[in-house]
Amino acid sequence: MADSSAPTRVMMAVNESSLKGYPHPSISCRSAFDWMLSKLVRSNTDGFHLLFLHVQVPDEDGFDDMDSIYASPTDFQSMKQRDKIRGIHLLEYFVNECHRLGIKCEAWTKHGDPKEVICHEVKRVQPDLLVVGSRGLGPFQR
Repeated sequence: MADSSAPTRVMMAVNESSLKGYPHPSISCRSAFDWMLSKLVRSNTDGFHLLFLHVQVPDEDGFDDMDSIYASPTDFQSMKQRDKIRGIHLLEYFVNECHRLGIKCEAWTKHGDPKEVICHEVKRVQPDLLVVGSRGLGPFQR
């Protein structure tokens, strides 16, 4: 039986802004975060433990603006490092907000297809609730 005094664990999948880029969160995930704070957490900061997941989607050939035919092994290594840093900066926004508000939280990154990774992480972590943004889609596309 679950401990009723244990905080509610809420997982939130976050992504970067396609307009501003890293380390800025997307409008959709910022809105979902604000919704979660105003509708769920409110003033009960001790009653929640927030879990932030950022899924980094690898570029099809691994390079943003580079022709992969001429890529060297060092190019791949520097790109992996750059992506890791960018993901950490994105998560830093949410962790800083939680610490400012006094809410316990954790954050991590994974690589792959967001649909698959989010489902896998939900099974692995078993949060009480999952919050995701709508990516700007209308109600029939969500």
